[in-house]
Amino acid sequence: MLTTTRYKKNIHNLEDYQFKVLKPSTNKKLGKKVLKGSFKDYKFYTLTLVERETCPKDCFHWETCFGNNMPFAHRMSNKDELLLTTKIHDDIKDLKGKKALIRLHILGDFFNVEYVYFWDLMLKLYPNIAIYGYTANSTSSKYQQSRYIAQAILSLRIKHKKRFSVRYSNDLKQEFSANSEELQTPQKDKSIQCPEQIGLTNSCGSCGLCWEQPKRQVIFKTH
Repeated sequence: MLTTTRYKKNIHNLEDYQFKVLKPSTNKKLGKKVLKGSFKDYKFYTLTLVERETCPKDCFHWETCFGNNMPFAHRMSNKDELLLTTKIHDDIKDLKGKKALIRLHILGDFFNVEYVYFWDLMLKLYPNIAIYGYTANSTSSKYQQSRYIAQAILSLRIKHKKRFSVRYSNDLKQEFSANSEELQTPQKDKSIQCPEQIGLTNSCGSCGLCWEQPKRQVIFKTH
């Protein structure tokens, strides 16, 4: 059973990392900025952690993680949590008031409750940022830590609303979820296929469904 990324040479220990950990998007699927809706003109920034090391062990895509197909992605180590959050904080400060929608996490996940509440602090301190993404942590997980993390994520979503749009992955009981096509099919007024994946929009930035539609589940093709 895999317990970390297949590409260990691309795990970066942050004391030696000379670049920003929050990176402006260069991803065609994501786009460079939001083109409509609540966060129009916000630029996308991304954070990539180490898949599996930071993820709950009952993730539906533990073995089939799309990180398996990303050999060149720079994965930020969370082994020194203080250093990781310090560098993230520094990068957010360096945005100098620019509007930013931060995509958490291209790879990896929320790895403890303290890390979730770090993002609560960032949202309090910096009104120019918002966050969206997905988590495999679940309130019904068999792992206690995953349940605690999922509850913390829910509390931030209630508190910050669209500014913390983190969907549960493959939790069909949750309205605000993102689910694999192996588990769910589109259903009127309940769930919808990711428009970008089926060619109905050019990018996440021209769509916005994941943060604009709290009552609709989003269905994704497996990468």
